[in-house]
Amino acid sequence: MRITTFRSLCLGSLIALAGACSSSKTSAPTSTPKSTVVSGDTSCPVSVPGTSVTVEDANNGAAFAFVTTGDVAELRKRVGEMAKMHNDHHASMGALPDGKNEHAGHDMGGHAGHDMGSGGGHAGHDMGSGGGHAGHDMKGHAGHAGGMIGVHSKATASDIEGGAKLLFVSGGGDVAKLQGELRMHAQHMSTGTCTMGKS
Repeated sequence: MRITTFRSLCLGSLIALAGACSSSKTSAPTSTPKSTVVSGDTSCPVSVPGTSVTVEDANNGAAFAFVTTGDVAELRKRVGEMAKMHNDHHASMGALPDGKNEHAGHDMGGHAGHDMGSGGGHAGHDMGSGGGHAGHDMKGHAGHAGGMIGVHSKATASDIEGGAKLLFVSGGGDVAKLQGELRMHAQHMSTGTCTMGKS
């Protein structure tokens, strides 16, 4: 228990420090363990053997760049499915942002029942400054794909050499939070899984 708490504190501190000190538009490659067998999670891009993920910042969001020495077609399929699940999930929060104006798709008076404040969220979404993944089931499939990214955003998949890119765009006020969230998830995915918690 103490080791887990200590590791969590260290990891959180390292992520915060890396975000504060970063001046690069692309984070260093994060490799996943190389294996010859696809893991049990058939929807997770990093469970394709030989896959690594990096984060690239954009003016209106950020992107996961997945590359593999393994099955490129399978990786691209999974990234496309992840984009679709993300958009389906986030469409329930309101119009998907296009990255052009700060509050695209947000009803700032109440956000269709979502808490825009700094505490816990409604229906698993905290749109304010605290809570991070409040309400998300981080132990199973709901912890990745559609429910992985908490910042209201739109995802678009595209092919790149040796893999696929998954671009997330958000409103202007949420861009920095989205970029930080993607960095945290990329670091986690470097373990070879999209599942956010292990029992």
